[in-house]
Amino acid sequence: MNKATGVWKRSATCTQGGRMPEKLNTNYIDHISIAVKDLKKAEEDFRRAFGWEVDGRYSDYDERIRVAYYMIGPTALEIMEDMDGTGEVAKYIEKHGEGMMVLSLNVDSALESLDLLKRNGAGLIDQKPRFAEELNRYFAFLHPRQCHGALTEVIDGKY
Repeated sequence: MNKATGVWKRSATCTQGGRMPEKLNTNYIDHISIAVKDLKKAEEDFRRAFGWEVDGRYSDYDERIRVAYYMIGPTALEIMEDMDGTGEVAKYIEKHGEGMMVLSLNVDSALESLDLLKRNGAGLIDQKPRFAEELNRYFAFLHPRQCHGALTEVIDGKY
């Protein structure tokens, strides 16, 4: 911190290869996903607590999830359950219990954002974007260790 101004300044020692990391331009929080054991029960719990009706539903057979979502401004709040008890949502619930599983950041291009994250040395799960056919969007995940336990994704397009 600069004692005269009271402002923290980035140190080059905290950067990738001695250079300043590039800033990832994000548009907004695209969606937050909550892993649940029983989607119908969770829908009822949200209806009872908030008076909300589900804005939409979809199934992703590749990821083995069923999703219901509520739109809160441009951000979707998803509740998702595993289809058969063998997917990532089931594994997450087994390890952590029900709760927030994914924080998704909307970007103009998942491919360009992933390239920037690679240049910054970010820990990644995906080396190339995946395509969500049911949403017609590209996305990629950062490793939860990169974001202190939060499974974070970049996703392009509109919900």
